Amino acid sequence: MKAILISLIKNSKERWKGLDRLEELEELAKSAQFEVFEKFIQIREHPDPAYFIGKGKVQEIKEICQKYNIDAVIFDNELTPIQKRNLEKAINKKIIDRTELIIEIFRRRAKTSEAKIQVEIAYWQYQLTHLVGLSKEISLSRLAGIPGTRGPGEQLLENERRRIKERIRHLHLKLKDIERTKEIQKESRREFIKISLVGYTNVGKSTLMNLLTNSNVYVDDKLFATLDATTRALRIEGIPYKVVLSDTVGFIRDLPPHLIASFKATLSVIEDADVILHVIDISHPNVNEHIETVEKILNEMGLEEKAKIMVFNKIDLVLDKNQIYRFKEKYSDSVFISAKLKIGIDELLRKIKEVILRQFVEFEIITENYNLYSKIKKLALIFEEEILDSKIKIKGIIHKRFYSYVANSNSKHPEY
Repeated sequence: MKAILISLIKNSKERWKGLDRLEELEELAKSAQFEVFEKFIQIREHPDPAYFIGKGKVQEIKEICQKYNIDAVIFDNELTPIQKRNLEKAINKKIIDRTELIIEIFRRRAKTSEAKIQVEIAYWQYQLTHLVGLSKEISLSRLAGIPGTRGPGEQLLENERRRIKERIRHLHLKLKDIERTKEIQKESRREFIKISLVGYTNVGKSTLMNLLTNSNVYVDDKLFATLDATTRALRIEGIPYKVVLSDTVGFIRDLPPHLIASFKATLSVIEDADVILHVIDISHPNVNEHIETVEKILNEMGLEEKAKIMVFNKIDLVLDKNQIYRFKEKYSDSVFISAKLKIGIDELLRKIKEVILRQFVEFEIITENYNLYSKIKKLALIFEEEILDSKIKIKGIIHKRFYSYVANSNSKHPEY
């Protein structure tokens, strides 16, 4: 299928932003199996209420679509229901906005039952907002009629809205069943150290996960190649716990809120993490904006205080090596790697260990409870043990998340 891409900008000063957004939109379109025929930038201070772009541009796009048999026109913006309907009538081609395009990609990529349900919820929520918009338009068109009456079109829309809401409710119930099963699995990993990979889409998170965990998670050079949360065991020398590494969907600017809401359960692996690895493609021309996008989403999730390591990947693709030095100066506590060429991996593992150990607290316990003693032996690094009559004195360090085992005992312990 052939498509034309359009981005709207306020003025000529933002042209480079429009070009950048069109490049990303092209990658999204290709991920949805579209062949991009042409890309356009429309400069308008404000979107046209009826057509989003100007009527002259609408006519130009229509002529191109007819002449070259274009199948769809894709906008790098979110269109109102009225704009979308008017454009489809005027151009007589499929009109797709950014939100709809991303949801379609997610629908194609979803593999597990959970991901499929989450994407379907996002799809129907998107459809519902557009029905609401159309029903408002119909209501306005009836103002000249008899007050209090309903037209057949409005009745149909209300029936459709009820049907969609019922479908969303049913999907949420199915999702809750899956989430309950996941909670049981999560409980079995309660005593693990949890690390989560996050990053802009297509930065190499899955490649890094395969390298660190010696696994074979699906990897592809496409946007949103991974949707489902994937968890694998990770071995860190000197850490007295099992460590698990999780990967999930990549972020992108203007990620539709419907998707963020629908993928809340999947994204919970990030919220549960003890350490977040923010993976960044340092070779990408828009690396700074990608960093800002991911950090903004993490902040919106309330995770700004989480322990985090910035991992700059793909250093082998950087042509200007001074760029690496500049990022090292700006982000002094970060790690620079090439997951593809296995460069910097030992340094990354050392950094992960260092950050985990920062979360340990010292303790001293005297107890005669053997079960408590056995539990602490499993969860702590022990420096000193001493038998005092029928009691045992232990000194060591333990991860702060498990400190309650010590704090709730009848022994002396430091403040926490």
